[in-house]
Amino acid sequence: MPNRYEQLHLAVRQKQPTAILEVGTWNGERATHMLNLCPTAKYYGFDLFETATAETDRIEFNCKKHHFRSDILQRLGGFDAELFLGNTRDTLKNFNKPVDFVWLDGGHSIETIRSDWENIKRVLMPDAWVFFDDYFEGGGIDTTTIGCNSLIAELKHEILPIKDWVIGGGTTQMVRVFP
Repeated sequence: MPNRYEQLHLAVRQKQPTAILEVGTWNGERATHMLNLCPTAKYYGFDLFETATAETDRIEFNCKKHHFRSDILQRLGGFDAELFLGNTRDTLKNFNKPVDFVWLDGGHSIETIRSDWENIKRVLMPDAWVFFDDYFEGGGIDTTTIGCNSLIAELKHEILPIKDWVIGGGTTQMVRVFP
């Protein structure tokens, strides 16, 4: 059974972007997949990496292990990749390189997702493709505080069809936004 990330890989294969921005690089797996599909692209990855704390995990509804920026840079060796360490509410404000592909899967609080989107909009090339993760349905998830549901309701978008189950109930999907 396919998982929702296969839709992201298909989009990268189709778009063949020149500059990818990923919020939520985590362990670099998604970055590696995207860059293997378009190895000449410039990659910009943002994450808390080793600066994450129990408090940021609580605020951002994170339950995953954290990775070191240096380890991810090593994993992405051979690709044109730049990693930005820190909270995207701060780091994205200073980012000013044009991008034509965005994968937004960092913090899960609506405040962080909204901040990320506001900061990313200004660097989008006219033909940019933008994808959000964490569109939740069911399972009692409060989508007014977590996930992209309330933000994308204000934007022209398409909810992609593949659903993955969330621990504790409900599903999550990806969304393509048309800026």
